[in-house]
Amino acid sequence: MIISSLQSRYIVRSLKVDEYEKWDNFVDESPQGTVFHKSYWLKASGKRFKIYGCFKGGNLVAGFPIVSRLRFGIKCGVHPYLTPYLGILFKENKTKYISRMSEEKNMSRVIAKKIKEDFGKINFSFSPLIVDLQPFIWEGFSSSVKYTYLLNLTDLEKVWEDMGDSRRNDIRRAEKDKISIELSDNFEKTFALVEKTFQRQKIKPTFRADALTYNEVLKHRKQCQAFLSKDKKGDNIAVVYIVWDSKRSYYLLGGYDPKKRHHGVSALAMWEAIKFTKERLGLNEFDFEGSMIQPVEQYFRKFGGKLTPYYSVAWIKPFLKVILSLKKMVGSSLRKLR
Repeated sequence: MIISSLQSRYIVRSLKVDEYEKWDNFVDESPQGTVFHKSYWLKASGKRFKIYGCFKGGNLVAGFPIVSRLRFGIKCGVHPYLTPYLGILFKENKTKYISRMSEEKNMSRVIAKKIKEDFGKINFSFSPLIVDLQPFIWEGFSSSVKYTYLLNLTDLEKVWEDMGDSRRNDIRRAEKDKISIELSDNFEKTFALVEKTFQRQKIKPTFRADALTYNEVLKHRKQCQAFLSKDKKGDNIAVVYIVWDSKRSYYLLGGYDPKKRHHGVSALAMWEAIKFTKERLGLNEFDFEGSMIQPVEQYFRKFGGKLTPYYSVAWIKPFLKVILSLKKMVGSSLRKLR
């Protein structure tokens, strides 16, 4: 009864291609919007995607982009590579809190209902500014939490002072050793260092083509920059690669050459990226784009950002859950027989 009433008040439908420019403007205006919600980012992923618009009285008041893929014949809603945040966005609403909260719950509920009708399995993470999961939980989604660090750049001197002592020392050491930072548009050099980091961990990065496409799209739009650390010989040692939107920049990729490792080269590149965000872009926030890997978390933490949770939800049609469980059991049994 509640859902029927809400569905008569809100219209949820897929946006047409000629509405994508309107959507991208909506993302800029939405407090929760990120570059990862933009139509051009989704298109660059090379995956099938839909952008659901939620309309009230003919006005776009919320939206939900989702990327799809087929797995075992099941239509799944997923994140493409290098996309930390997706999920629902709302139009800015300056009414009193209780009114805004009620409205957002209603919109979330009808959107959750819609994507359950269109997908067999769904898994996505919200922007850090989305904290209300209740409508999705009421619709049967499970939830989990991840963390990122958000750095307020209003006062760069304070950012420096709030940094961990060891991190400041790393940066000073790199400067003392004549490490230089080059702003580079050469993505091959950037990804070569990213690959070296993966190779050191005996992992093969499978997203090279995706990263190259994203870079080409964002380079054209002037929304990305690589910071290469070079030693006195001019050799590339480390890289920090950021992307940005109208609200903040995001640390997206990084790497270093373990054969030429210097304790402060990555920290100096990150510091230059942070200063670039404030001084060149005029943005007041830097998102380290989080990690649940303990050593990486410790590294980010020492830059002094605020530990910030962001939430994920997942859902699967009940009968598919049974089928996938059976597939898993059969596969496990066959492996034991071998």
